[in-house]
Amino acid sequence: MIPVLVDINLDIAEGEFLALMGPSGSGKSTLLNLIAALDHLDSGLIKVGGVDITVLSETELAAWRAVNVGFIFQFYNLIPVLTAFENVELPLLLTGLSRRERRTHVELALQVVNLASRMDHYPGQLSGGEQQRVPLPAHCHRPDHPGCR
Repeated sequence: MIPVLVDINLDIAEGEFLALMGPSGSGKSTLLNLIAALDHLDSGLIKVGGVDITVLSETELAAWRAVNVGFIFQFYNLIPVLTAFENVELPLLLTGLSRRERRTHVELALQVVNLASRMDHYPGQLSGGEQQRVPLPAHCHRPDHPGCR
């Protein structure tokens, strides 16, 4: 076992945007996976928004992730048989929002990233820049979420 992320303390203010940079193998992905509760610590704790995610059950973590975690992947990971609208709506199916609430959310979110007129287009019909923007609103489950503004 190779020890990584030893004696790390990190405070990030709500709404703050950061870049995580470093050489290959320096622990960037490990840190992100820990913050998203996709990996588990050997020791210590991780608090996100005041919640100690290291003590949550798998069921509680799944519910927590659905509301609090969003990833923007290097390769867009859009589902090619779904429209931009459907790609944004897909993770919202896990949130308990009604169909009408999901529609309102997706339409607003796609407006924010200037894709309202492209919501019925499939990934193959979108430019590379448009494909990059489709996942941006997918993590934004609440209108008051800082990433939604």
